[in-house]
Amino acid sequence: MSNLHSAPAPLSIDGEVIIVNNDTDEVVCNGGSIALGHPQVWYSFDNQDNVTCGYCDRVFVKERAKTRFPSQT
Repeated sequence: MSNLHSAPAPLSIDGEVIIVNNDTDEVVCNGGSIALGHPQVWYSFDNQDNVTCGYCDRVFVKERAKTRFPSQT
């Protein structure tokens, strides 16, 4: 599997950005509303402020780091 942790915050993101609480240690992704989704996978933040799903490019971002990511409407 590819690197689970994002490098410094990108200038643009193709995937959806999901903001989580600062004390969140793990997140799970199954592709959500994407047609047919993908296998359920768990990601750990491992002292990072964001992680990116290797299947659907969803980015999970801790509240304290949300200003580094494009706003979602």
